[in-house]
Amino acid sequence: AVLSLGAGAVSFTHIVKAAEPVFTAILSAILIGQTFALPVYASLLPVIFGVGMASFKELNFSWMAFGNAMGSNTFSALRGIVGKKQMGNPMDENMNALNLYSVLTIAALIFILPAAIAIEGGKFSATWAAALAAGYTKKLLLTNIFLSGFFYYMYNEVAFLTLASVHPITHAVGNTLK
Repeated sequence: AVLSLGAGAVSFTHIVKAAEPVFTAILSAILIGQTFALPVYASLLPVIFGVGMASFKELNFSWMAFGNAMGSNTFSALRGIVGKKQMGNPMDENMNALNLYSVLTIAALIFILPAAIAIEGGKFSATWAAALAAGYTKKLLLTNIFLSGFFYYMYNEVAFLTLASVHPITHAVGNTLK
């Protein structure tokens, strides 16, 4: 979603991200064979219609923003489905929702860190220098980076705890409402 926010209007990203429950329903059927009663799918029709209408009317439409938001929908749905499935089949007695989220986060860091360094690494020192030149102190920058990471991790940990208690579609609807 962050890439989408950088490529287009914030409102447009949120409009497209509202379709996450639809992705969760479709991927649940495809990946784990879990289907739902017709009223569940019917309740998603207004979401599909609303996202389509809002996207059609968006003055600042960007394919880059749209594609990244749709990718975010796909991977958010997959995270919820796979996470929920794994919660039902723990590999160990200590692999509860919190530990599962921690393991997934570490695995994601190992997977994405080389690409992040390759793509963004060269920009870091120039951005850091520009922030210092703008009057920010090293302490303030490091504090903000730490707090941003900490609160984002805690937000997602709470989301994973919630996922342990509800169905992935319910989780996706709650995520959309936030």
